[in-house]
Amino acid sequence: MLVTQELTVKVDNKIIFDNVNLDFGPGIHILMGPNGVGKSTFGHALMGNPNYNVEGAVELNGKDLLAMETHERANAGLFLGFQTPTPIEGLSNMQFVKQFMGTRQDVGISEIQKLLMEYKSHAEDFKLPAGFERKQLNVEASGGEKKKSEIIQMLISNPTVAILDEPDSGLDIDAINELTLKLKGFMQSDPNKVLIIITHYEKLIEKLSPDTVTILRKDGATTYEDITVAYDILENGFAEYE
Repeated sequence: MLVTQELTVKVDNKIIFDNVNLDFGPGIHILMGPNGVGKSTFGHALMGNPNYNVEGAVELNGKDLLAMETHERANAGLFLGFQTPTPIEGLSNMQFVKQFMGTRQDVGISEIQKLLMEYKSHAEDFKLPAGFERKQLNVEASGGEKKKSEIIQMLISNPTVAILDEPDSGLDIDAINELTLKLKGFMQSDPNKVLIIITHYEKLIEKLSPDTVTILRKDGATTYEDITVAYDILENGFAEYE
């Protein structure tokens, strides 16, 4: 569960959004909003990006999220899939997986072999190039490959709360179908998981059948259980909901 109370995020004393009160329980949730309202900022701020000044309170599964360092937030079960994943030269996709899994447990040879087999299986499902696990993280990778790589990271790390920023970006229809299957499987593995997806892609919303749609504004946010709100926005814009 992820709960925000009077969440305010600033950059250089400029308010990005103010007084956001949200309660994301188990299930799939869509986060929408006009360009520049702070949807990506929402994820970055919760993950602990030092560029943001965060005020208010945030609870992750009953714990004070804002009191934690970034790696502690990840270890506590929070995952963020970025809108634009950062390339890191000299670090392979598989090395990255081993490193973040190693912060949670002692990863021996047998565990590494299992991680490698799991990674290769997901990569094959996503039709990524052979040997993708050896490629440098997000280096010389297409937008779609970066998104697929992040989904694999999420599946392997198995967080309790995941925030995905436009996971459909750069994916063709076959990859969208596979993405949908992966996300549904992820959610079905534990009824208490929370998946928050920032998207304006109608097909993905239709396929996932989310539990709620949240509209983020500069001065707050509103959550709707009627997901037809998303379709209304996609057809008519945000004017009625601002």
